[in-house]
Order: sequence, then structure tokens, then C-alpha cells
Amino acid sequence: MSTDPATSVDAVLAIRAADGRYLARWVGGSPALPRLPFQMQYPPMNSELTDRVRVELGLDTIVLEPVDFTTVVLEAGPTSGSCPSDYGWVSAEHLLGQQPALDLWLTRTEPPRASWFTPGWFGRAEQFIRWELGSIGRRPAGPLRQVKHWSMSAVLRCRVDTGGDVYLKAVSPELAREPAVTTYLGSLGVGPFTQILVTSETDGWWLAEDFRGTEAEMVPLDRRVDCIRQVARIQRATIGRTEELRARGAICLDPATLAGRITELLARNDLWAAPEKPSNRNRGLSDDERARLRALGPRLQADLVALTALDLPQTVVHRDLHLGNAVIREDGILVHDWSFATVSFPLLDLGSWLHDATEEEARCYVDAYVDEWSDEIDPRIVREAWRLGKPLAAVAEMLKLVDLADAVGPYHEFSWLPMIYGWCRRLLNAAADVDLETQAWRM
Repeated sequence: MSTDPATSVDAVLAIRAADGRYLARWVGGSPALPRLPFQMQYPPMNSELTDRVRVELGLDTIVLEPVDFTTVVLEAGPTSGSCPSDYGWVSAEHLLGQQPALDLWLTRTEPPRASWFTPGWFGRAEQFIRWELGSIGRRPAGPLRQVKHWSMSAVLRCRVDTGGDVYLKAVSPELAREPAVTTYLGSLGVGPFTQILVTSETDGWWLAEDFRGTEAEMVPLDRRVDCIRQVARIQRATIGRTEELRARGAICLDPATLAGRITELLARNDLWAAPEKPSNRNRGLSDDERARLRALGPRLQADLVALTALDLPQTVVHRDLHLGNAVIREDGILVHDWSFATVSFPLLDLGSWLHDATEEEARCYVDAYVDEWSDEIDPRIVREAWRLGKPLAAVAEMLKLVDLADAVGPYHEFSWLPMIYGWCRRLLNAAADVDLETQAWRM
């Protein structure tokens, strides 16, 4: 196996039985947590991980809660009384001192903020799926699979007897706008959208049909360019419909709100003065970066005033637009995951879409986006808006991630802190490129 840390990692497993004990192997007189190697940057926090546990340790488990980038608590199934011959079940105090994040989890006194991190949630979700499928004459045709399980959401997949899959998605109240916004956008006749089958407002989850298709990251550049054109078409369809979007929960990031949030963001000394530490993957800002960030306030406010003066329409903005959230289908391009749907300057979506693009790709995307707006707005104005708006697009990404870190709290901010600092550095680079010589993000 490769020893390259970028492509190889060990998952550290805290497997808990129904009686509250944990699986451990005694090494040198001390209990050691099980570890499983994966050839990827991070271990999968889903059924791919529990499949390996079943094969290598002989236990049926589900992911309960990741506690850092590599350490995860699993719930063992009813057969957890047995274990591999060289393992045993130990009480929680035997594990203290092995993993700092696990120590915090074992000694935590308050309940987790996400309901899907509580024991029994998986069983309730399974019952919900069975009940709702039965109400429309369908039944599960296989075991429930965990697709993603982290602080932002939990996603489950269920194969059904009529063919295909349905998905259950659970989110925190701050992100529960997705089904209402998705359904509304689908009513505008501007392309395919995810079909929501049923929602549970009490639980903050919903059931949706599998939308199938080919992810944008799997297709050639010309098809990916079509995706950004489709985003522009969706945005144009929402011109003059901002109140309808806000009524369905879309966030408001109008010029006045954005101005205030810029001031708040740059004042977050808890982030910008924080040292390098494991929870931010040692990506804290240097003294020079911190000084340059704090000095950006007047420049960003001036850019916002100039951008506002261009009188662009406010439209829906996806705010999590990347290749994994667009799929190519025979009936068109489907853009999904509208958890962060916002009413704001449309070109903010270019920021996240260009996240991993090369310079050549970025220029193709920007050209296509400008062209798609050309019969609505003079292309020169759209390009000037992007010149002014690129740093603000980075700010919008930072705001999204800071809000997520605040919402999930100190036990799960590790998922978001590294990305916050990454976008902070993209902001610094974009602000230094006054003439927009570079369309892609420079790190």
C-alpha cells in the first residue's frame, strides 16, 4: 500500500456495543482502537466504511458520529456480544488518552446538535422510509445504505422493488429550505430538478427520487460548460421572483446585508487570530495574512458599492455550486442540493464553480456564463461585475462556511475550519488581482 499521506489514511474506529462498551485489542497491556487503512485522503464516513468492518472484523455496524478527520464512532448491531478472537469489549474509560477528539466525545455532557448522531436515529429513519414507501405502493428491496454522515447532513439510500433508489436526507433547521426551494424552482419550467416525494418538517428530513444521470466531473469540458449555462438560465428564470424564493426559506444576501456581514466577518478574531491546530489542519493565518485580511474592509465595501451600482438583478444563488452538484441527463442538466439557496448577485455562483478549475477551464466557464446573460445584460457589464465580484464571491463562501462552523459547534467545526482558511487565502489572492488577470483561483 502507498505510504503517501495524501492518498493513504487509517480510519480509527470506536465501535460501541449496546451495553456501552467498546471494541479494543490489547497491545502491550493496553487496549488499542481498531484501525482500517484506506487509499484515499480521508476515510469514508458511510457504508463503505461499515462494509470493511463487516468483512475484516465480522461486525454489523452503522456510522454514528465522526469526531475528527479520521476517528469515527460506530454503533454495533444486535450481534455485538461476539467479536474477533483477538479483540475484547472494554469500558469507555479504557479508551481515554488515545485520541484527543474521542476523549472530548466520551466526556461530552450535552446531547449532539445533529439528531442523526443520536443512537436510534437510523432505526427511526428506516421506519419512516418503509412507511412512506408503503403509502405509495412501494417497498424496500435491499438494506439501507449510508451515503454521507457528517455534521451538515445525513443521507441514506434505499433500493426499491419497482427499480431504482430513493434517498432520505436529514439536515439541521438552518438548511431545511432545500425541498421547498427545489420544488419551487422545478415549477419554473427551466429544466429538471430533484423530485421530492415527502417531507417531515418535525424531523427536518425528506425523501426524494434518485435523479440519476452522470455527474459533471465525469464529462468533457464542453458538457461542464453547459452546466454553468444552465445555472445562468435558472438564475434568469428567478428575476423578479425574489419574494417567492424568500418565502420558501432562501437566505437574503442583498447589498445592505452583505455589507454588514463583511464587517462582522473581518472582526472574527476567534478565527483569524487562532493558532494552527489539528482542528483547522494547521492552516491558521500568518501575521502577514491576518494583516492583509483586516486591511481589506474598505476595498470590499467599495467593490460592493460599485457592483450594486451596475444594477444587476437579484436572483437565486446556489452557493454550493460544484461539479458534484450537477448531473447530465437526457432531459437536461439537473442542479441539485439547494441547501444554501440565497437571493443575491447571480455571479457569486461563479466563485464556487471555479473552485478546482484550471485557468483554461475557468475562462471557458466565465465566457459561457457571460454569453448566457448577453441578451439580458450587456456582456461588458457582466464582465465588470465579475471583476468586482470575484473577491465578494470568496467572501460569500467564507460566510457560508463560518455559519456552518458556528452552527455545528466546537465538536464538529473541524469539518469547516480548513475550508474557511482556504477561501480566506483565495480572497487575498483575488483582491490582489485588481485587473482580474486570472479567472481561476490562485492558491
